[in-house]
Parts: sequence; C-alpha cells; structure tokens
Amino acid sequence: MKQPTFVDGRDATTYAPFILIDCRDTKWGDVRLQFSDHQWTHDHIGSEYIGDCYLNGYGIQGLVLAARARAGLEPLAEGMEPNSEGDTCYLHFADLASAVETASLAHAMIHAADQREACANLAVEEGLDDI
Repeated sequence: MKQPTFVDGRDATTYAPFILIDCRDTKWGDVRLQFSDHQWTHDHIGSEYIGDCYLNGYGIQGLVLAARARAGLEPLAEGMEPNSEGDTCYLHFADLASAVETASLAHAMIHAADQREACANLAVEEGLDDI
C-alpha cells in the first residue's frame, strides 16, 4: 500500500484523482479524502453516470464506500465521517491508517472500469450513494 507524500498538508498525486489532506494538526484533528475533479470523470469515464449511479459528490462517495465493502471492510469504518455534498466527495477519518487504506482502495477502483462498475452497482443496490 502506497504511503502518502504530503506537501503543505496535501497529497494530490499518490491517490489521484483523489486528494488526501492532513488536518491532524488543526483543531479538527482528522485526515480527509476528497474528490472534486469532474473533468477527470468526464475524460476517463465519459459520463456523469455509471449505470444508475450519478457521479456527483454522493455518488463518488458511494463508489468509495462500495470499494471498502468489496474489500471486506465496513463501508463506514469507526472514526470515518462522510461529509460529501453537491459535486464534492469528502470523507473525514480519525486516523491516517484508515484514510490511507481507503484512499488506496478508491484509487485502484476509480482507475479500473470493471471495479468502477461493480462498485457503482453495489452502491446503488445498498444505498451507499445516498448516505
């Protein structure tokens, strides 16, 4: 599993197009996983949908939660807070290890069409795209 390389508290390359943000030294004390690069979605997926899963912030969040579930993990781990809205997927983590694990799964999933499709189907079936 790749470890993040934070530059000014952000790693926009290791798990791209996802961004990992280190806020552990702030009053919030968390690590955040973000996706808001919908040009990437357009360029690589070519649509705003995968099946019935709309790829807005909640939809991308659903894909990430489904990727965790497909890996045998709880979709929402303890210490993990979904905070997506509109066109931004935003997940907060109480610890770096859980954030890195999720970022790695999200990165692998978003780059593999078969994984994206399986996660989109699971997200819709389980309501993970609407949390």
